[in-house]
Amino acid sequence: MGYTEVYRYPAGYHGWKEAFPDQVDGDETAKHVLAVGDAFPDCRVAVLSGDADRKYLGLPPDAKWLALSDLNARFVLIQMYNTMCNDCVSETKELTRFFKVVEADPVLAGQLKIIGVGIYNTNRDVVRFKKHYGVLYPLFSDRHGQIFECLGQAEVPLAYLVRAKGDGTWIIELIKRGYFEPDEKFLNTLRQAVARSEELD
Repeated sequence: MGYTEVYRYPAGYHGWKEAFPDQVDGDETAKHVLAVGDAFPDCRVAVLSGDADRKYLGLPPDAKWLALSDLNARFVLIQMYNTMCNDCVSETKELTRFFKVVEADPVLAGQLKIIGVGIYNTNRDVVRFKKHYGVLYPLFSDRHGQIFECLGQAEVPLAYLVRAKGDGTWIIELIKRGYFEPDEKFLNTLRQAVARSEELD
């Protein structure tokens, strides 16, 4: 590796850290929580529900993976849920109804996509959840919680509205922590966001 001065501490790294805490740089317990205005991590997840999801997301017929950079939309509403969370189940039912409203809205249809990410859920968990509750929007799995960890969050349900910058990256526009119902006020907020983004084009 090219190192000329390497020292071995008998108790290992953790023993050294305990013996010499003043020599440890940084706070290992600190967690950066992403906020409005930050870039959303470019996650890559497996497509689980076939052609219907691929068509909605604008993916090729044989696509096995989705990356946010693949999406051709101005905004994406990303729901973070867990299949065993009661509030997440209630929110999913509301978002399924909201999905129909968005798809019928002349301003939002095609401009806003809705997806859900199952935190610490397997692919099988997510597929069963989608079928059991008749979820209409695409659901994905974050089995090991890697996406969730990148966000710095601690609990679900959680939702992000992210906006495309046009270069494959996405900026966080809005964060909804805890259970929420996407009502008419939220719908108008989304319409206004789409209208503003069109003015910038």
